[in-house]
Amino acid sequence: MGAACDLKKTIAPCREACPAGIDVPRYIRHIRNRDFDGALAVIRERIPFPAVCGHACVHPCESKCARIQYDDAIAIRLLKRAAEERGLGAPSYGIKAKPSGRRVAVIGSGPCGLTAAYYLAGKGHAVTVFEALPEAGGMLRYGIPEYRLPNDVVDREIDAIRRRGVEIVTSSSVRSAQELKDQGYDAVLVASGAWKPLKMGIEGEDSSLVMDGLAFLKAVNTGAMTAVGKKVIVVGGGNSAIDAARASVRMGAKVTLLYRRSRQDMPASPDEVAEAEEEGVRIVFMTTPIRVLGGKVLCIRMAPGPLDNSGRPRPVPVEGSEFSLACNTIIMAVGQTADAEALKLVENRNGTVKVDAKSATTIPGIFAAGDAVTGPKTIIDAIAQGRSACSSIDRHLGGDGKIDEDVSPDESPSLPDPSPMGTGRPLPKRLPLKARKQGFDLVESGYDEETAVSEAQRCLACDIRQYTVEVNPVICKECGYCREMCHMGIFATSETFNANGYKPSVVTSSDRCVGCLKCLYVCPDFAIRITEGQPERGPA
Repeated sequence: MGAACDLKKTIAPCREACPAGIDVPRYIRHIRNRDFDGALAVIRERIPFPAVCGHACVHPCESKCARIQYDDAIAIRLLKRAAEERGLGAPSYGIKAKPSGRRVAVIGSGPCGLTAAYYLAGKGHAVTVFEALPEAGGMLRYGIPEYRLPNDVVDREIDAIRRRGVEIVTSSSVRSAQELKDQGYDAVLVASGAWKPLKMGIEGEDSSLVMDGLAFLKAVNTGAMTAVGKKVIVVGGGNSAIDAARASVRMGAKVTLLYRRSRQDMPASPDEVAEAEEEGVRIVFMTTPIRVLGGKVLCIRMAPGPLDNSGRPRPVPVEGSEFSLACNTIIMAVGQTADAEALKLVENRNGTVKVDAKSATTIPGIFAAGDAVTGPKTIIDAIAQGRSACSSIDRHLGGDGKIDEDVSPDESPSLPDPSPMGTGRPLPKRLPLKARKQGFDLVESGYDEETAVSEAQRCLACDIRQYTVEVNPVICKECGYCREMCHMGIFATSETFNANGYKPSVVTSSDRCVGCLKCLYVCPDFAIRITEGQPERGPA
């Protein structure tokens, strides 16, 4: 270990990319030091679902990891799972604050609602969560198959939330948020999710062969459905569509998935798509169903058209390209939306709840967050929504809105020597393909202690590692190689010309440099200078 270092003013890119703002470098430092308790405590400062996120998060943090400049991104998600599996949880479990005398009702026990409940309880408020389904967990339990997220993992997280003092009432439908307010709750949070399926509006969509994607996953996860027939067609390109396809494979079906756009446009995780194909799911891109006729689906090929509101080419039908596919079951996983009207709340045009910047609805004391407000998003997005709503509700109840619990401080961390360039991330063990297709056992194993520590040693500690980058504007000839080589957003193009008629590169943030030196090596003009540490300052 090196000497103690100060934290930089800029946020590490991995933490910046996390919707919940988890201090990734700090918990990885704890793992490097074999302090899994400390790592878990850091994670729980920002989320109450370390195990869930360790298994099923889409990990946007990894796409921004500075280690990509060297070789592979740090396995941040798997290190989070290692922290939960090896950390005892103390002192981050079961913290109870002095009672505030205020009562809060939460509608929905998904990741958003339970996150808000967890941190509201930490502020001393008495929280009751109302869940319409027989068990708590929302989409975590009913929307993600156990081969990705086992129910016992969800149970473990929910038990920790209960130990915090949160009461969860299941099989309890709420007809309106105002009713709970009238019962004496000081605030109500609507976190009921987005369970209402979208329809394609094609002929035969109401056939008995057609199932909604979420209804199918719910039936599978509860054991209500054990067979789907020999041939299954899944329509959609999101994670729910991929989960439905992979679940159908495990029930013995031959599965074809139809997606109307290209592979690059699929919103599903690329890792999940690759595993689906490995398990035998046939994905037909640029294709959509147009009619359901008995045991057949009439499809049509699509071609890229004009750009739509998302900036992607809008798929348009190719005339004369129709073809049919035989099937026993059709699973429509083309999306879902919220249903604000069901809880008697003002809704937006897409059915989501109308709220202001502080998560407040048009009714005083009633707030809304998560998929009920944003439409379907990821687990970590829902958690972030729950955190934001919690802060607003706490302020509404007279608190300061500060919900973070800094239980594992790291004021003077030592600068580690990271693993050398070219040290790739270790692949986790996976269930053999044949075993995967025969049941719903967990596919991915976590890291053992030694592997987790070794992976943590790859972290560059870019929240404390400091470099100064300088570009000589006089000799830079605007080739742009530095910008192409650097994925950290350090370089930009000057708006003015130098004496030679070029717009030289300029440094926008030395703080983001991780010392890979790629820009320096590729610069043909020798215009770049990089030094470790803060630049020396002359007398004022």
